[in-house]
Amino acid sequence: MVRSERISISAIDAAVARILSLKFEAGLFEHPYITAANVRAVSAPAHVALAREAAQKSIVLLKNDGSLPLNPASSMKLAVIGPNATEALFGGYSGVNANAVGVLAGIRAAVGSNVQVEHADGVWITEPDPNGEHTWGTPLRRPSTADNAVRIAEAVVVAKRSDMIVLVLGDRPEITREAVQFGDPGDRSTLSLFGDQDALVEAMIAIGKPIVALLINGRALAIERLAEQANALLECWYLGQEGGNAVADVLFGKVNPGGKLTVSFPRSVGELPVYYDRHPSTDLNQYVEGKRTTVFSFGHGLSYTKFRISTPRLTRATIAQTDSVDVEVDVTNIGTRVGDEVIQLYIRDDVSSVPRPILELRAFERVPMMPGQSRTVRFRLTPDMLAFWDVDMKWSVEPGSFTISVGNSVEELKTVKLMVI
Repeated sequence: MVRSERISISAIDAAVARILSLKFEAGLFEHPYITAANVRAVSAPAHVALAREAAQKSIVLLKNDGSLPLNPASSMKLAVIGPNATEALFGGYSGVNANAVGVLAGIRAAVGSNVQVEHADGVWITEPDPNGEHTWGTPLRRPSTADNAVRIAEAVVVAKRSDMIVLVLGDRPEITREAVQFGDPGDRSTLSLFGDQDALVEAMIAIGKPIVALLINGRALAIERLAEQANALLECWYLGQEGGNAVADVLFGKVNPGGKLTVSFPRSVGELPVYYDRHPSTDLNQYVEGKRTTVFSFGHGLSYTKFRISTPRLTRATIAQTDSVDVEVDVTNIGTRVGDEVIQLYIRDDVSSVPRPILELRAFERVPMMPGQSRTVRFRLTPDMLAFWDVDMKWSVEPGSFTISVGNSVEELKTVKLMVI
């Protein structure tokens, strides 16, 4: 390419220099070989504990009618059912960890002798590879609907003799990957539960037992029916090697969930876009069914305790375009449990020279609180947080009125006005 003058030798030199610089910084020229002194342990106790904590903090409690948390010492029969109940799923571009803990194993490790746990697959989303695993780098193997009907019937038998159903659903890496691999497509045309999972959901609903549903997935799903009928619903994402233990910690109240949604959940794929920071013009053309709404909105996430958030206060109601202002809000844990609340700060430019979103997230803080504790959370709102690319493509703050909103989701906000002159 250099000889054909498609690329310059200076570009090659620059690329090589970057690689050599990294090697110099890493000390590879002075110490090129691995020694026992600089080998890092893998899955050391501290690493496992950190993986568990990260998973605990990632879980989002979407719905709860009081069914959660469960008492691990009480006498009950749990039916753990679903295609994602046993295997620890990592999502795409991840390896397989032999020490990983799935949901079923985590639950069994957390309960006492009074809790009886039974399991049934219910359905398969995909068939496992010859090694019995599901990874993103393998061909898609679709189970037959007939075979899944047999699995659903088996799950119904198990669920009928239980006190509560823990229904573990969601995605698999094989059905949510990029483009085409191994001749199989990797993109979805809908956001619904894949395959025969909806049939399993309806079969579980028909039994009439309480349902705690868990979603193991990496994207928003259209699960309106499940959200309506489940007594409790947890978005678990792909939680990593300690995912099963973290889920059990939340189910049985050892940990109070405090995660929040970083994406809006639509009612159907046809109602897109529903992302929170869209422009008002997206609502001009309505559907016959009515105005598009979310099942669960950006920032949403419940807790086993309750929090009260005050109306935000500004240290100054009027500022210059180059000034900053502090936004303060009081947060109180009015429940009976220790818990985390995520305080979220949004802005809206009420009148602007170019289109701007309805809301724009500008700051957030996760606040751990004891029962009855109150704290004042303070955010510094800087000019850069109010700025945007204007019609002349300049990063600027326009004078005018801004609505400053604070709350724990885009659906639960209290506001104050800020004037920029």
